Amino acid sequence: MTAIENAEYEALDLEVALAGLRRDYSKLLPRLRALEHTVQCECEGVVLRLHFPAFRQGKATVHELVDAVVHFLTSFALPRSDVKAVDDLYGKVSVDDFKFKISQLSESAKALFKRANEATNRSGEAGELLLYLLTEWVLDAPQLVAKMSLKTNREMPVHGSDGIHVRYSAEQSRLLLYWGESKLYSDVGDAIAAAISSITDALEPAKMQHEIELVQRNIDFSGLNDASKSAILKYLDPYDDAYNERHDVTTCLLGFNFDAFQALASTQPEKTDAEFVKLAEAKLKDLAPKLAQTIKAANLVNRPIEIFFFPVPSVQELRDLFQAKIGWKS
Repeated sequence: MTAIENAEYEALDLEVALAGLRRDYSKLLPRLRALEHTVQCECEGVVLRLHFPAFRQGKATVHELVDAVVHFLTSFALPRSDVKAVDDLYGKVSVDDFKFKISQLSESAKALFKRANEATNRSGEAGELLLYLLTEWVLDAPQLVAKMSLKTNREMPVHGSDGIHVRYSAEQSRLLLYWGESKLYSDVGDAIAAAISSITDALEPAKMQHEIELVQRNIDFSGLNDASKSAILKYLDPYDDAYNERHDVTTCLLGFNFDAFQALASTQPEKTDAEFVKLAEAKLKDLAPKLAQTIKAANLVNRPIEIFFFPVPSVQELRDLFQAKIGWKS
């Protein structure tokens, strides 16, 4: 087998292996809507998306959304190897024992999430989990390293991205690594400013190298086979040609208060969805140039960034509901 043929074989193996890590998020469709639009950011490489809670009888179902996304906390917070170890027990132990193990996993994930946020002085926000779900679901990029499981080690500084995801693009013949940033602010302008500041900081060479080293040290917990792990590590090695075919992409969730939810309170329930879509698209058109201006000011033009705008009636309500659901301290 020639070197080119071997490289093509490794790429195919990696593509198949990563596809095997993808989860089915179709159960979220009734809870999480996507805005279909044609709004573009003038900065090359920036993609604008907007998602929002589904409506029922004219009101946003934020409570139901929180109830739904919490079910995915285990796969987000814990290493895939830990989850697989319990999954592999299916059919090998009694039903009661299996349910008990699943319950233990769920409680471990909640406890880990709380400890991790305490260790990093975060407030246990739902934004990190939402960004994880949207990156895996919309971008087809499974999580490569569960950073939550690393943040509890006080001897290991893991400040930086809120998530690390991966996808192999056969069309482009390159590996895409997604580095996540999540911001929940009542004011969308504040969310944009904070996100761009964090992205700029995360892109510093020393910070990026630290993130790469986290992947290199913890890839054994990714759930990939040895051949796939070896292939990914080549893309992280500056002394390998594959390194030049790795593209780093930033994913960013911007949660913010949107007055349209209150403005639609008097609208007939059957017309709420259509009216909200109009208002949301208008808001996106308004935000696009402001986002572009902030990106240009930070010298991030041509930087690939996947933006997930996430308007809600109240960011504080979303945060409070999520924290209460996972048993966060009051």
